[in-house]
Amino acid sequence: MLQYIYQSLMFFRRAFPRSLTWLMFCMVVLGFMGSHEIGGVTSFCRFWGLETAGYNAFLHFFRVSIWSLGNIAEFWSTFLLTQNETVKSHGRAVLSGDHTCVPKDGRRMPCVVTMHQHSETQSKPSYFRGHCQGAIGMLIGSMASPFCTPLSLGIHQGLVHVNEKGKAEESKETLGTRIVQMALDFAMKHDLPSILILDAFFPGAAVFLLAGSVWSIRHKCPLLTLIIRAKKNCAAYFEAEKPLKRKQGRPRIYGEKVKVSELFDHSHLFSKAECTVYGNVEKVSIASATLLWKPTAGLIRFVLAITSRGPIILMCSDLNQDPVAALELYCVRVRIETMFDMLKNLMGVFQYRFRTKGLPRHSRKPRKNKYLKKPVGSEQMRKVRCCFEGYERFVMTGAIALGLLQLLSLKFQNSVWGEYKGFLRTRSRNLPSERTVKAVVGNLLVRDLFSSASGLIMQKIQEYRFKTKKAELGCQRADLMPESEMTGASS
Repeated sequence: MLQYIYQSLMFFRRAFPRSLTWLMFCMVVLGFMGSHEIGGVTSFCRFWGLETAGYNAFLHFFRVSIWSLGNIAEFWSTFLLTQNETVKSHGRAVLSGDHTCVPKDGRRMPCVVTMHQHSETQSKPSYFRGHCQGAIGMLIGSMASPFCTPLSLGIHQGLVHVNEKGKAEESKETLGTRIVQMALDFAMKHDLPSILILDAFFPGAAVFLLAGSVWSIRHKCPLLTLIIRAKKNCAAYFEAEKPLKRKQGRPRIYGEKVKVSELFDHSHLFSKAECTVYGNVEKVSIASATLLWKPTAGLIRFVLAITSRGPIILMCSDLNQDPVAALELYCVRVRIETMFDMLKNLMGVFQYRFRTKGLPRHSRKPRKNKYLKKPVGSEQMRKVRCCFEGYERFVMTGAIALGLLQLLSLKFQNSVWGEYKGFLRTRSRNLPSERTVKAVVGNLLVRDLFSSASGLIMQKIQEYRFKTKKAELGCQRADLMPESEMTGASS
């Protein structure tokens, strides 16, 4: 397993112009995989046994401009596709996208905005300050038991802190279109037709129009198709009947209006079919209808299904989408929620605490987002941008670490269970979870760190640790040396 991890990290060597920068990248990724605590940069120092010099080196790594975040994300997606673990539906990669809210209390942290959290528990406040993180993930493994592997993550609100454009130009993008644009970028870079699955937050004209704006000549179809859960009050129109005799004026486009949820009252439209709904095979009543949707002024394929969990309405941009396949694909969208849980509570990728004095202090209390203060001056803007990039780099390296854990679970299933020494009362599935793999990899990394026959990357890390500790020890001796001895030594 360690050999596979080291070979995977070697794939990223070409993304860094300097070997030391690449070595720091390896230490961060391995630190995410091996550390048993969630403490931001501090947890890396504790895992590798480094002190102040190592802490400052990690901070410098996340802010330095010598490496590009977009380049690393492209290398990661390319590496993921070469592993031949991608789940495909009719030749299309299956993507999922969503947002998650991350509370942040720092008063000088860029892009911190007021957010509203809908939650059924009383432990979360209704309004709080934090970052809105958007992400897309790709399903790997199998449809029966997939993982959602993060492809790209980014902060999607409060960009007035790092954007020199005016508010009028910023308003052209929405939370929905930013997620679709991330999926489009992935599909265009690899020329890979994809299906993007989204929840009921995303139905909108801009989302469908953006997804259909890129056409693949080689595949003779849109590069990105959408499967989105419709809102309960969604309405559509039948196509207008063509008149037998042409009359004056423009011909009618829209026919009779229908509330889509009312179609459930017409049982003769539905047929029985076997479908996998959230991991369980059951018989569902399913129907489909191609109707005009006014926001896009075009045809949308609506899929209506009655499952054991209740009725559901899906909107598909592909007019030839199989209804049963659409329902099964939407049911695996829940895997992105598991991905967010692993990123937050297992890997700690949102535990960054970088701050900058280039940003005016803002209140910790929830305030209207229109009162966000922009940095004053180009130098302050540069500092804020540097801090903002540090956030996204920290999150992306943690996402790569989580993806490697998922690949280890798929490729070394028996080896992971053989090395795992913990207690599990019941196994939810045959594949080991990311938490199980991390427990195994953490022990293997510690064992390899103190081994005399360690791997090549671990040998480089050992040399770096030795040099760093030697420099720190020299500084401590210089601080403890009397002034007379220092003068004599210098002379």
